[in-house]
Amino acid sequence: MTNQEQCPVCPPLAEEVSVPNEVSPPATVLARLRAALVASRRQVGMTLIEIMIVVTIMVSIMGVVGWYVIGQANKANIDLAGTQLKNIKGMVETYRVYYKKFPEKLEDLVNTPDGTKMIEEIPKDPWGNDYIYERSGNKSVKIFSAGPDGTPNNDDDIVVKVGD
Repeated sequence: MTNQEQCPVCPPLAEEVSVPNEVSPPATVLARLRAALVASRRQVGMTLIEIMIVVTIMVSIMGVVGWYVIGQANKANIDLAGTQLKNIKGMVETYRVYYKKFPEKLEDLVNTPDGTKMIEEIPKDPWGNDYIYERSGNKSVKIFSAGPDGTPNNDDDIVVKVGD
C-alpha cells in the first residue's frame, strides 16, 4: 500500500516505503507527528554561541555610539569654557571702565571697591578647575582655563585676552 493510498491528503514521500499491513494509517500519522515534535523540541531557544554573537554585536554598536557621545561631550565642555571666558572678559572690561583699572584678581569682580557685585561668584571651568587670571601691568589681562587635562600653559588651554 502506497503513501497516497493511506493518506490521500498527505504529500507524497520522496521514496515509497513499504508499510506492513498490520500498521494502520493513523499510526503512521501519529509516528510522523511524534517525530516532528521531537525535532521541534531540539530547536527551541538559542545556543550559547548564538547568544554570544548577539551580545558581541550589541557591545560593538554601543562602543561606537559611546565613542561619538564622549567626543561630543568634550567639545561641549570646550565651548562652555569659551562662553564663560567671554562673559568674564566682558565683566573685566566693565570693571576697567568703571574703576579705571583692571581688577587685581577675579574675586574683585565679586567684591568691587564700592561694594557692588558684578557677579555673584566666579564660575569654575567645566572640568572643575578655577579660571586663571594673569595681569600684565595695567595694560592687559589674560584669562584662561587649563583645559581638559588641567595643566596650564599647554596646547589645550582656552584663552581670552583683554587690553593690548
